[in-house]
Amino acid sequence: MSDNNPGAQGGPPHGEQDKPRYGENAPQYGEGQPQYGQQGQPGYGEGQPQYGQGTSPYGEAPSPYGQAQSPYGQQSPYGPGGGNYPGQQGYQVQTAENPGRTLGIVGFILAILIAPVGLIISIVAFVKSRKAGMGNGFALAGIIIGAIFTILGAIVLAGLIALIPTFTELAQLCQGVPSGTEVEFQGTTTTCP
Repeated sequence: MSDNNPGAQGGPPHGEQDKPRYGENAPQYGEGQPQYGQQGQPGYGEGQPQYGQGTSPYGEAPSPYGQAQSPYGQQSPYGPGGGNYPGQQGYQVQTAENPGRTLGIVGFILAILIAPVGLIISIVAFVKSRKAGMGNGFALAGIIIGAIFTILGAIVLAGLIALIPTFTELAQLCQGVPSGTEVEFQGTTTTCP
């Protein structure tokens, strides 16, 4: 009877032929290990690259901030913080509060109620937000509304100021005349109040 299994013929199983048996040719404790201070071992600090002088195995300069950079331009699967360890999270970006947000809301409301004051407060809020590198929609809306209402208010005020001499002249004509009497004023007939 012919058996194709070499282990059945008394030899070691396939793949175990070159392995030493347990206890055979095992190095004894301390054999093959260089002793401390012997030749061949670098001394303390020898063979180590100096700070800032080492290069990566790919010929690139190491990152000055200790973050791992992929030599292939790929992003680390552990986030933007480098992720040198599997459980490590990337650094968290804390969103800063917009310094002109509250002032922008106040400026927007005042731009509707008291246009010139709201316009000035909205401009201050917008500048504060821009210095912080953020946008501020309320401040921008307050600037636009405040500017429009301020211009319209100035036009109305100028018109009223222009009419003041006319009203004073009419009041002088109607002085001493009974109410409801018609008076000739600037070429037209007007009833006195």
